[in-house]
Amino acid sequence: MVGGPKAVPLPLKGFRRRDPVSENDRNGYEGEGETLTGRESIQGARSRPIIIVFCFFILPFSLLGQAWLFPKGEGTVTLSYQNILVQDHIDYKGQPWSLFGDINSQSITVDTDYSLTNKLAVRIALPYVFGKYDGLAQYAHSFPADDGKYHSTFQNFTADLRYNVSQRPVVLTPFVRLVGPSHDYQYFAHAAVGRDVREYHVGINVGRRLDPILPKAFIQVQYSYAFVERILNISPNRSNVEAQLGYFLTPRLSLLASTQYYYTYNGIEDHFEIPPPGGLTEEQFLHHDQIGKASLLDVTGGVSFALNRKMEMFASFGRSLFGTNGHLHASVVTIGVSRTFSTAHKEEGASLGRGGMPPPNQAIVCTCARGN
Repeated sequence: MVGGPKAVPLPLKGFRRRDPVSENDRNGYEGEGETLTGRESIQGARSRPIIIVFCFFILPFSLLGQAWLFPKGEGTVTLSYQNILVQDHIDYKGQPWSLFGDINSQSITVDTDYSLTNKLAVRIALPYVFGKYDGLAQYAHSFPADDGKYHSTFQNFTADLRYNVSQRPVVLTPFVRLVGPSHDYQYFAHAAVGRDVREYHVGINVGRRLDPILPKAFIQVQYSYAFVERILNISPNRSNVEAQLGYFLTPRLSLLASTQYYYTYNGIEDHFEIPPPGGLTEEQFLHHDQIGKASLLDVTGGVSFALNRKMEMFASFGRSLFGTNGHLHASVVTIGVSRTFSTAHKEEGASLGRGGMPPPNQAIVCTCARGN
C-alpha cells in the first residue's frame, strides 16, 4: 500500500486529540508515504466537536483532505516516518513474482493542515524518501540507483483545498488536489523514490459518527478521480477509494482500521512470463512505472495516543491483499507525532478555550499517513 488524521464530534470528555494512521508512497506504486489532517465542525446543542486527523500512507490519494475541518485559524503539523517493504512484483493477472528482488522505501514526511475559514481548509505535504533495491544485478533497472545502497531525495509536493458543504446528518467535503514532483528526480529504477508525474485530483470526503449505535465510533470514506500526466500518448487516470473506521477506547486512546484501493483505467500491462522487457518497446519499458495499468488493495490497522491536549503519537501497520501490474506491499510501518496549533485571536478561536486549550468535553483526534 504505497503511505496520515481528521475530526469527528463525539461526546468525549478530556483531552484534545488527533488520531494518526500513515502512508507514504510513490503515488500508489512502489511505496513511499504521505500524511493527512482535518477537523469536524458539526455544531450541535448536545455534542461537542472532536477532531480526528488521519495520516494515511501508501497511496497518494490517502485521505489527504478529509470530511471534518478545523475551526478557522486552527490546524495541525504532523511529522511521520514510514517504512515500506516490497517483496513481490505482480503481473497483469495479479500473480506475485518474487524473483525480481526486494525494494525497501523509507520516508520522513512533514504535513501541515490549516483552516482558512470554518468551511475552507488547505493542506500541504512533502516527503523525503530513501529507496534501496536488494536483488540480482541482472534484474536491476539502472545504476547507481539499484546498486543495493540507499539513495534519497525529496519526492512530490501535495497540496489540496477542501470545502465543507454539509455537517448534518452526514459531513460532506469536496476537494481538489495537486500532486507534483519537487524536482526532476530519477524514475526508472527499482529504488526510485517516485514516478515523477503530475496529477490533478477531484473528489469528495464523506464522514459520520456511528451514534447512537456506537457513540464512540466514526466512519469516513473518500473517493477521488486522478487526471495523470500523459506520457507516451497514455493517460493512466485512476479512481481512488479509502474507508476508515475509528473507535475511542478512552479519551486518550483510539483504534483505527482502514482500507485503500485504486484502479488505473489505461496503461501497459506486466507480462513477466515474457523475458525482459516483457513484450514492451524499449521506450515503454523505460516508463513502465509511470504508465502501468496498476491496481492495488491495502489494509491498515493503527493506534493513537494523546500525550496532552495538543500532541499525539500514532503508529500503524498495513499490507497489500492483492493488486495487478505493480508491487505488493509486504509491510507498511508508520510512526509519527502530530501537534495542533492556532493563529486565531481569542475571540475567533473560541473552540480552543482558555489558553489555547479545548473547553470541557472537546477532543481532537489526529491520524496520519502520506499522500502523493
